[in-house]
Amino acid sequence: MPDSKQSVTEAKRPLVPPHAERHAFFWLATVALLVTIFSHAQEVLVPLALSVVISFALSPLVKRAERYAGRGLAVALVTMVAISAVGGFGYLLKRQLVDLSDKVTKYSDSMTRKIASLRGDEAGGLSGLTRTIDKMAHDLDQRVAETKEARPVKLVPAESSATDRIAGIVGPVVEPLAKALIVLVLVIFLLVKHEDLRDRFIRLAGRRNVTLTTRTLDEAGHRISRFLMHQSAINAGFGVVVAFGLFLIGIPYPALWGFLAAVLRFVPFVGTLLATLLPAMLAFAQYPGWWQTLATIGLFLGLDALAAYLVEPVVIGSKTGVSSIAMLVSAIFWAWLWGPVGLVLSTPMTVCLAVLGKHVARLEFLSVLLSDEPALETELVLYQRLLAGDEDEVHDILDKQLASMPRPRVFDEVIVPALTLAARDRARQEIDETDHAYLLRTTRALLDGSRGEPPAPGSGAAPGFQVLGVPAHNATDELLWEMLVQLLDPTRISCGSVGSDSLASEVSVAAEQHAPDLMCVVSSPPGGLAQTRYICRRLRARLPDIRILVFRPGMPEGARHLAEKLIEDGANAVAFSFEDALAQVQQQLAMRPSLPRVGAAGA
Repeated sequence: MPDSKQSVTEAKRPLVPPHAERHAFFWLATVALLVTIFSHAQEVLVPLALSVVISFALSPLVKRAERYAGRGLAVALVTMVAISAVGGFGYLLKRQLVDLSDKVTKYSDSMTRKIASLRGDEAGGLSGLTRTIDKMAHDLDQRVAETKEARPVKLVPAESSATDRIAGIVGPVVEPLAKALIVLVLVIFLLVKHEDLRDRFIRLAGRRNVTLTTRTLDEAGHRISRFLMHQSAINAGFGVVVAFGLFLIGIPYPALWGFLAAVLRFVPFVGTLLATLLPAMLAFAQYPGWWQTLATIGLFLGLDALAAYLVEPVVIGSKTGVSSIAMLVSAIFWAWLWGPVGLVLSTPMTVCLAVLGKHVARLEFLSVLLSDEPALETELVLYQRLLAGDEDEVHDILDKQLASMPRPRVFDEVIVPALTLAARDRARQEIDETDHAYLLRTTRALLDGSRGEPPAPGSGAAPGFQVLGVPAHNATDELLWEMLVQLLDPTRISCGSVGSDSLASEVSVAAEQHAPDLMCVVSSPPGGLAQTRYICRRLRARLPDIRILVFRPGMPEGARHLAEKLIEDGANAVAFSFEDALAQVQQQLAMRPSLPRVGAAGA
């Protein structure tokens, strides 16, 4: 006969399916293959991704213009306006940069004085440390030179052909223009053939997946378009405020820097820092003091913090459906893969992946990793923190739930599922009796502390009704009965209880002695049903006129067959939730003078 401890240990050991390792290797190989494809196919995928994102941004404008003109004319008009805006911005930026480079030489005296003040005098500051480091480096170089014989090498550049020289001159100009032209053509094609491309994509996904594909495409497009629209409005306001602030500070070309800030702020995390550089450099070069430079940097950083932590959560909120940490990791990943363009495309790409994970079952892990929805249900979080012994966080969870929902709903939707999980794990021996007892004790203490002081009976009058609770078979049933007592009015109802370790005969004796108006038999799944039915039969056989309510929380509302069995065993009513139990207690007490009824809540 095998040792019992060994059997328990083997029961607790998780069973790994034979194909689990192959499954994990398959996903790892798939991810590695996709990253390799994205990296080596950058020249093709980057223009395609840019065109898709730009088409999402321009699509709402095209739909509005399409109301007054045809699709082709609307696309042409919106495209011309967008090209004009980008071209005008580029021309103005080039002119201002050339003008700035010409004027930088005029500010050399102020820049020299500021740099000298940063270095300090020769006798103070960090000059002594700098001289020491320079001397050590010089000595080290001299020793290396003494130990090695210098052998000068003369590099003779190879003579390049005329074709190479022309390609070196024309290439840096033609290549960006060619890429921009490709993106422009793709954008126009996507805007004109939007419906046709959608239908073809749905056909590729399969006729059986029309609903799934349609929802996925609509949600991805809606999220990205809405995000770009709101982000554009916020960035435009950001640029206007920046331009006005730079005008007050006295920085030249404030409108240009405001427009530049609005555009660069589409680049997550570093866009504002990049927009700060040129105005800050101009302030540093133009003015002899430090106030304008520091004010410029403070203006950009302060407004960015205000927009990121106050305006965007209110205006955008969770409209992208992607968590902040996922956005940060995604930005790092796409920037590593595709450079600055990947940083710009990180948000739309992450939104698309999150939507795929939401609607495609096999890609559900993407939704778990990327979406801003809670990873675990509230009852699972509560149970996990109870197992971890984190009473403070459990208290915070309960307070938050009690502030947002009525107490009976919190019991039904949070506490009961957590207790059911604990009972299931105890039955599987995944937790021992000590852990289970601690969980119940902690839950009881926190619930008692959260209900406040119960109302005192008025005028010293005794409650008009008496209810006797019967926990069917364990400590969980006792806790559930105490939770139900918290919901009853102590000025009207007096509650008593027999222990869960009492025999059915002892329960009958207690019922005869107390003669309650209502017996409430509490039983929690899993298990306990046989004991509950036996108690009901014994009570009905010994006290034919007594009213019996069976409270079995955590069971589905449609458990009609269970209610019928309990009624056949002698129960007057059956409740599967705290809200239903409260209503049944009032109803049964009101029916107390009449004959017992045959029926069940929800049956």
